[in-house]
Amino acid sequence: MPRKQSQRVSDVKQQLEERLRGSRYQPGDRFLSAREVATEFSVSYQTAHRLLSTLCDAGLVERRSASGTYLPGGGDPSGTKVSYESVQLFFDVRARRAGSFGARLLEGLGQHLRRDRISWEVVWTDSPEIMMPHAFPVFWQDGKTLARCQAEGHPALLLNERPAPGLEATFLDSVSIDDYFGGVCAAQYLRQRSGQGKITFAVITGPADDPRSRAREEGFRSVLPEAAVFAAGGWFREDGLRIAGEAIKRGADGLFCCNDRLAEAVVFHCGAHHKLCPPLVGFDNAPVSQTLNLTTVAIPWDEFLSDAARVMRTRLSGDRSAARQHIVTPSLVVRG
Repeated sequence: MPRKQSQRVSDVKQQLEERLRGSRYQPGDRFLSAREVATEFSVSYQTAHRLLSTLCDAGLVERRSASGTYLPGGGDPSGTKVSYESVQLFFDVRARRAGSFGARLLEGLGQHLRRDRISWEVVWTDSPEIMMPHAFPVFWQDGKTLARCQAEGHPALLLNERPAPGLEATFLDSVSIDDYFGGVCAAQYLRQRSGQGKITFAVITGPADDPRSRAREEGFRSVLPEAAVFAAGGWFREDGLRIAGEAIKRGADGLFCCNDRLAEAVVFHCGAHHKLCPPLVGFDNAPVSQTLNLTTVAIPWDEFLSDAARVMRTRLSGDRSAARQHIVTPSLVVRG
């Protein structure tokens, strides 16, 4: 082997050993595959295979037939084993708002954690970032602290979002909603109840950078591509009121709002201006949808919360297997 190539292989081996001795992986965690080593470090597959074999011979990893490469279950290379004793819930401050999605999520998780006798605390995005070493982190809309977990390869649970495809998905559990499916259901319902002749539909979206809003819009427009789109810029009634009037004009035969608070804005606008409200569908099945007798795409809260609680119990019990992605399916609730 040429000297330059030999040095390159030695450098890669050293980097892999340093990664194993860091805090990114825990005992029993899945390590990089030969293909992932080859891609990340720009070496051939054969070289990557030899490197992993060398690490295996040194006892730093173990290779399981037809499964992959893992850290030994009895302890990591530094001789320490991190165990979780409690849960930290990293939540955006929007969850402080009564009746919001975040508030309902936080309340439901608290009930499950109390029932399971698991210690927990809430860390808000406007508070100092403090990650306790023996607390399993759970994230809802806290991008700053989540970025730190991603950089360190720290196991965590994401709520209502999914990790990016790739290595992150091997250590970040998630419980999320099939938002695209929900948008499709809303469009099919409005199309079925629309009349003949020229038909106009519209959709009111939430924050432009929110993947949930984008997925709901895309699902709706996959059925009704001609629908006009109005960006509220936020998730609350005051956000929807800014564009409700124009959206009603363009969505006379059917209007889909990407959450129930935006639908509330449409109802409020129609009442204030003595207008007939167009056929309307919201999303979430929040308490306000029941008050308004609103047709909406309902999040299966019991399933969502139970899946999240199950992940937390599993990780606190010592399970360090590869992360899992749970996706729950919403359903249409027709009212009025």
